[in-house]
Amino acid sequence: MKNSLKKKLANNEKVFGTFIMTNGLDTAEILAHAGADCIMIDGEHGSMDLETAGRMVSIIRGTSTVPLLRVAGNEQSLIKRGLDTGAAGIMIPMVNTKEDAEKAVRFCKYPPLGVRGMGAGRAILFGAGAEEYENYFKAANDEVLVIVQIEHYTAVENIEEILSVPGIDLAFIGPMDLSTSMGLQGQINHPEVQKQCQKVIEACQKHNVTPGIMTWSGAMDQHLDMGFTFLLGGIDAAILYQGVRQLVTEFKSTGK
Repeated sequence: MKNSLKKKLANNEKVFGTFIMTNGLDTAEILAHAGADCIMIDGEHGSMDLETAGRMVSIIRGTSTVPLLRVAGNEQSLIKRGLDTGAAGIMIPMVNTKEDAEKAVRFCKYPPLGVRGMGAGRAILFGAGAEEYENYFKAANDEVLVIVQIEHYTAVENIEEILSVPGIDLAFIGPMDLSTSMGLQGQINHPEVQKQCQKVIEACQKHNVTPGIMTWSGAMDQHLDMGFTFLLGGIDAAILYQGVRQLVTEFKSTGK
């Protein structure tokens, strides 16, 4: 297996992806053909079950877009089943300490680097293809992205220790949760929140980890100028709603 997204990040290329939170397989297919570098299937807040998430991964893998999956927590059972869908990267929420980071990496890696079980999941066609089966096990530890979410002020306080853990590829800031943990709910451009983001970027540069953040229309230049190279923006449900809402508003404004 070769992870084109990981190669781009290793070359310090700037990449963009979007979130899918609904359980629509057709939506996943449409998004996969929109030209984004990746799609984050949201198994934390999304409505899809693991079976649907696995099918989304398979659909997205048939395009140039790379499928990623956010699991609901830093738990071995969630991470190993998430990885067995064939996702090219796993995002783990609320990684706040070095111990959390060590667990996350350990759960994502096959022995001897970790404790991931060598079962036959969708990632290896459930064991049906012997060649793909063998190649996946050889490459997975190097190719699968380990993405830790930095979304609490305690994570920023511990960021040097967290990113010192070998095996972390990407630190992703959730600005809404981070601002809320600081008592500044929703004030994502508050100077203190921005200061915390900068601390994470500097630690990422020091430890050769990619810095990422949730972005939005009108903020991409700001985030890229800050030093983020991995941006996720947009949620499928919101994109759909806003698109139709714009048409409805235009229709009503005609006054006819």
